[in-house]
Amino acid sequence: MVTYQDLGVRAFINASGTITTLGGSLMPIEALEAMRTAAGAFVPLEDLNVKAGEYLARRIGVEAAFVSCGAASGMQLSAAACLTGTDRKKIQGLPHTEGWRNEFVISLVDSHTYIHQGIEVCGGRLVRVGGQTAVTTADILGGIGERTAAVVHFLGRQTKEQLREVVAGANARGVPVIVDAAAQLPPRSNLTEIVGMGVSLVTFSGGKGLRGPQNTGLVLGKRAFVDAVRMNASPYSAIGRGMKVGKEEIMGLVATVDRFLAGSDAEDRGRWERQATRVVEALAGVRGVRAYVLGEGQQAAPDFAPRAYVDLEGGRTPEEVVRALREGEPSVVVRRGAKGIVVDPMTLMPGEEEVVGRRLREVLAA
Repeated sequence: MVTYQDLGVRAFINASGTITTLGGSLMPIEALEAMRTAAGAFVPLEDLNVKAGEYLARRIGVEAAFVSCGAASGMQLSAAACLTGTDRKKIQGLPHTEGWRNEFVISLVDSHTYIHQGIEVCGGRLVRVGGQTAVTTADILGGIGERTAAVVHFLGRQTKEQLREVVAGANARGVPVIVDAAAQLPPRSNLTEIVGMGVSLVTFSGGKGLRGPQNTGLVLGKRAFVDAVRMNASPYSAIGRGMKVGKEEIMGLVATVDRFLAGSDAEDRGRWERQATRVVEALAGVRGVRAYVLGEGQQAAPDFAPRAYVDLEGGRTPEEVVRALREGEPSVVVRRGAKGIVVDPMTLMPGEEEVVGRRLREVLAA
């Protein structure tokens, strides 16, 4: 068997989080076993897409679900769905949308330009509103016109409170709302709460907080819109044909969702807080360093997972610390923070927090 080492690719301890360029997450044994079993038989993919979606919708408690090829694919397919509905002639006609309702109101606050590009690839026309640091509800609703196909909301960079306002304003005008919630799991409540607000479609990454296959996404929403997503996707001859999800990945994500729903937010938070605390404890007494743990709702910590924040007060720069950790043995990847670095325990395996703490102390005390 050829390994990463055989290819000259160096593995590392991921203390930076569920980032796509770092591989997302590590899959649990349940997902790996489901994928191995799925690889041992042929099944009709169209039927599997439907049945897996029905199963996921029942388990989660929403109207409909679909497994996409990653969250970005889910967003692009959601845009296609809002352009075509289930009209097969329109599905075959993409990306040619002249004369259609083909405008998407989208804010500039999210830097993931591939979402903008994906909508345009489908034939969508972007109506960009707001600025790179903020967008108001009035900005968004003011962008809606006669040709608006949908409004796009980036949950995380935009709040749930604003989403409620946008949904109310858009739905009053008969305009669907698509939500990009790629990294917004956990908390588990987001699986049902966002759909419950009245959005038409919401997309989560399968390979981040869910810890499923990296090339999967989970699209939830109203049945008519999810049906349109599926019809625009592989294996059909449609704009999403290149976004293929194999039978193995579909079953891997189904198993992952089952495992995720069997867990609890409290268990996750408790484990991550213990790991972050161990990292902070390892830095006790190191001069020029202020280390502490912040959780959701605390200042500078808007995200779900408790994290270890290491402020550097003189001495080495954050860039030097990040580089030293990555180039050392074992290699550790951390994230830059506002005042130093951040250790995200979401992607740490049990016991790795001890290694991260030791390596940090070695680098910072040198």
